Amino acid sequence: MTRYDPFTDQSLFPWKLVEQDRAMCPVHAAQGPQNFDYHRVNTYDLVREVSRRFDAFSNKLGVQPLGAYPEEEQVLEFADPPEHTLHRQLIGKAFSVARVNEKLDRIQQIADDLVDAIARRGNRFRLRYDFGRLLPAQVIAEILGVPIHDQAQFIAWSEIMEAASNEIEPSPESIAANTAFLDYARTQLSQRLARPRDDLLSSIVHADIDGARLTLTQGAAMVRLLLAAGNGTTSIAISNLIFLLETNPDAKKRLLDNMEILLDSAVEEGLRFDCPVQGNLRGVTHDTEIGGHRVIAGDRVYAFYASANHDPARYDRPDEFVIDRDWSKEARHFAFGYGIHFCLGAELARAETKLAVRTLYERLPNLRLRPGFTPEQVPSITFRTWREVEMEFDGVAAPRLSAPHVAHADTT
Repeated sequence: MTRYDPFTDQSLFPWKLVEQDRAMCPVHAAQGPQNFDYHRVNTYDLVREVSRRFDAFSNKLGVQPLGAYPEEEQVLEFADPPEHTLHRQLIGKAFSVARVNEKLDRIQQIADDLVDAIARRGNRFRLRYDFGRLLPAQVIAEILGVPIHDQAQFIAWSEIMEAASNEIEPSPESIAANTAFLDYARTQLSQRLARPRDDLLSSIVHADIDGARLTLTQGAAMVRLLLAAGNGTTSIAISNLIFLLETNPDAKKRLLDNMEILLDSAVEEGLRFDCPVQGNLRGVTHDTEIGGHRVIAGDRVYAFYASANHDPARYDRPDEFVIDRDWSKEARHFAFGYGIHFCLGAELARAETKLAVRTLYERLPNLRLRPGFTPEQVPSITFRTWREVEMEFDGVAAPRLSAPHVAHADTT
């Protein structure tokens, strides 16, 4: 029987094959490259069970980008309680709904700046390269407090490390980027330790809960994870949703005619239908079962979010892109994970994606896929993403939706 393989599959819409796996084998043994053995969990209820049972299915023991991180670098997503709980407490407030709302005007300014730059270059652009990768990267860089003159290098490091997420053995390039990034982050944190500022880097290095604080290396590892989560996944969410709208013209027309009413539900549906992070590998801590399927200590289990998000046991018309789903009545999707590892930056990612869609469609007349563009999926066990989405538009860009930003002097 042909199975879906996230390591190699490049199907534009693989949902029939995913459905076959889910129906015939809710949990089954699988093998990736280099004899990488794991157990794939396909149904909504079992993915949720794996996500809840962190004592049996450990993120810390799962596969980590760039190989197994040293103990001191295992933070947030790559830690288990009680360390994981402490890490979230230390920085959770920075990503609250209230703090995200404070950033909306600035996010809009960055989105407008990027559209201005696109329009100056002509009527064609690459969605991921020219917009999707830059918006969330610049936002998280500003939240952290990364100096403007360092942001291009900051983004370059993040892209190399994002690509490493599908490497069983890390490449020399990704190892070098990781080392350089951690050195840079430790330097920035050391500066904030001596001279605090109003930024997240300062909050990370000075955070104190009952006397517990992060080391510089733990702080640097946390910055690395925040960059990956704040840049890669949101960039993918934006390009995936725009591609879905462009390949579903009726849904696109409905959204453009009813942006105020449908934007929130359209973003949630995009996250469900084509979730940026399509799965999560965890390590088995002790012999146990999942859905009647036996796993032993040391095995790896893959919670297949993308399959769970298309489970007909939980969603009506799961393989259709339905932009007006009533999400107050639907099962919560897994685009941001589930349980204790639910993404800290979920509200920020939602806000960035909404502003991106609105800005692109309201400012670029007749925005559409470039004729002749051939989409290509990037095989990955972690991400579900297009290599690029090529776009074009007519005429000149409409006026900005925000006033230009007045930059303050860089004191770094």
